[in-house]
Amino acid sequence: MKAKKLFNTNYILLFSYALIFFYLLYKGAIYYPDSPSYLEANIFRSPGYPIFTRLIQVFSQNYFDYAILTIQILFNLFAIHILYKKVLDLLTLNLVFKILLFVILVFPLFEPLLMANRICSEAISYPLYLLFISFTLSFLFKKNNRSLIFLSISYVLLVLTRGQFLLLPIIVAFIYVLKWRKSIFKREKLIPFIILLFIPLLPILLDKSYHKVKDGVFISTPFKYVNAMASALYVSEASNVNLFKDPDLKHIFKMSHDFTAKNNWLMSSKERVSYAAYYNDFHGKLVHICNTTFHNKGTQYYLDKNQSIVEARTNIELAGKKMFPILIKNNFSKWFPLYLSNIIHGFKSVFLLIFIAIVLFFSGLKICRFYSDKFAILFLFSSFILINALIVSFVSHSIIRYLFYNYFLFFLIFVELYKLILTKKND
Repeated sequence: MKAKKLFNTNYILLFSYALIFFYLLYKGAIYYPDSPSYLEANIFRSPGYPIFTRLIQVFSQNYFDYAILTIQILFNLFAIHILYKKVLDLLTLNLVFKILLFVILVFPLFEPLLMANRICSEAISYPLYLLFISFTLSFLFKKNNRSLIFLSISYVLLVLTRGQFLLLPIIVAFIYVLKWRKSIFKREKLIPFIILLFIPLLPILLDKSYHKVKDGVFISTPFKYVNAMASALYVSEASNVNLFKDPDLKHIFKMSHDFTAKNNWLMSSKERVSYAAYYNDFHGKLVHICNTTFHNKGTQYYLDKNQSIVEARTNIELAGKKMFPILIKNNFSKWFPLYLSNIIHGFKSVFLLIFIAIVLFFSGLKICRFYSDKFAILFLFSSFILINALIVSFVSHSIIRYLFYNYFLFFLIFVELYKLILTKKND
């Protein structure tokens, strides 16, 4: 009877995957303004997706759209299935929760996101993230040390595709130490811990090596501070030009500030009733401030100085790296509330943000005092949600494209808390 039930469940899943596959195949490949920069492997794109698309172009040049779409859809469905089965193996879910979990996992594949259809990095970063979490759950809570190998591989590929996930192994390492605190200095426990601590260095090194081979410069992908400069420029004042001694930085700031002021893209352009209102204004203007202004005009400034496109893209990133902390330090009273509003916007409600922060705090307190897997799971999920939100809000704006990865973690947190409450009531 049990085998028959398992067969029926797998049959239903297989049928669902087939329907999803053919529906997404029918929707076709979707190109966005960002797509050409990935296909052309521009210097400001991380190596993961450009290498992926280049490999497909080599082996299927005449039917690229069909080939990449097929691979992306199958990869997403494969990762969803792996994580879905892993969660069911680890957590006890009733039928309703199982269905809801499956729906939430496949939600990014449908409108309005259609992630598997996009010719953008999210098409493969989502399944890589799901695989990373699957192997993390096996490693931490199923005591499967071999999973550390697959955890490491999926993590490196993930970060080479989307750098926002760089710090995740540090959280895993923290939980691992608490779980094995009494035997952490034994060789079999210490080696995995060291791997988790130092593995973030590997994608950084590989990223720099990629740009050395392709572009001739040993640098990290140059777009982080270009992005972050949007918020720094938004809160800046014209007088901030005097903060810079370097003539290049002075010119780039004045040029960028004057252009944003002319187009009313600054916080000072119009007084608003709250920082939430200022953030909504900034949210709609970030692309103009970042891409149209600082990145493009800054790149052109260096091109006009007879630098190559590689040198220009690199130098405008380095300029942002130097300018950003100076501008934030001198406009912190305006920047920090904007940053908090950015985070809140990503959660859609300050109450949800506070709720996740409370879960993180109390589950962390619990596992620090007396470790248990059920609270470690809550800490893992809530910390993954918060760290992603903090990093995204620091570098850019809180849009669904950067935050959808963790929707299923919100659901699992609510499910686990619901089960804890029921357990307390029954005791």
